[in-house]
Amino acid sequence: MKHFKNLFFSALVIFLAACDNDDDTVTTGDFDNTDVTALRDAAIDGTWRITQFIDDGRDETSDFDGFTFTFNADGSVVAENGTLSFTGSWFIKLDDSSLDDDDDSDELEFNVSFSLSNDFDELSEDWYVIEYSSNSIRLLDDDDDGEDDFLTLTRV
Repeated sequence: MKHFKNLFFSALVIFLAACDNDDDTVTTGDFDNTDVTALRDAAIDGTWRITQFIDDGRDETSDFDGFTFTFNADGSVVAENGTLSFTGSWFIKLDDSSLDDDDDSDELEFNVSFSLSNDFDELSEDWYVIEYSSNSIRLLDDDDDGEDDFLTLTRV
């Protein structure tokens, strides 16, 4: 019986290790031009929702409850909740941070702009990508006032 248990657990471990888990590959730091294309393609491929929005230390995620975001290839972004619809613009670029500081790595910018005077105006920033995958995009706005802003978009 003991041999059977060992055989069962060994087979279980091999089975679990061999399974194709659909974990997303997360890309962080040391970005280059391939990341611009990969992130742009990921953003365009699907609908997104805000799962975290921290503005000046305050959690304002609920301001965007029910809204989905569609990033279009033409540079427009549409936020809608079934009743309201807002259109803005977006683009991604590689920022050579060596012009700004002593760091030799490039930063990946995710720029969003809504010309509105509501909560969506708060999203209008030159966000820096912390990390991204095909299902999640984590962004940072490094404010000069010491209160960094964070935005996380998750694929619906």
